[in-house]
Amino acid sequence: MSPIELTRKSYGLFATGQIEEMLASCVAQDAVLVNPLPAAVPFGGTYEGHQGFARYAQQIFESIQIELFEVDEIFAQGERVAVIGRERSRSLKTGRHYEISWVHVVTVKDGRIQHIREYNDDSAAMAAIFA
Repeated sequence: MSPIELTRKSYGLFATGQIEEMLASCVAQDAVLVNPLPAAVPFGGTYEGHQGFARYAQQIFESIQIELFEVDEIFAQGERVAVIGRERSRSLKTGRHYEISWVHVVTVKDGRIQHIREYNDDSAAMAAIFA
């Protein structure tokens, strides 16, 4: 499976809540996910390994309802994959929404996702829905 195919598969599994399947079939045991966000956003930070990825997903699904999550473009150079997309989500606590565009840079090694770094275009808007 190419790095693009693997990345598409993992995003599809994540979007449908199939986190265990995503981890088992797409993510390296020692993978790292970095999503630097303001402290008000419950799922910002660095997450390591399958346990960290599962915690990241749990924090997302416990704090927001994702109303739109679309990949607009995906391309790769070797093992590096760039995913460009957008999202609209609602805080389960406050009911407020945010809408952002984002870029994720994914590194694939030996047929598994090894690293994900997220870049969100308006992390202040994300933080504002939790206040």
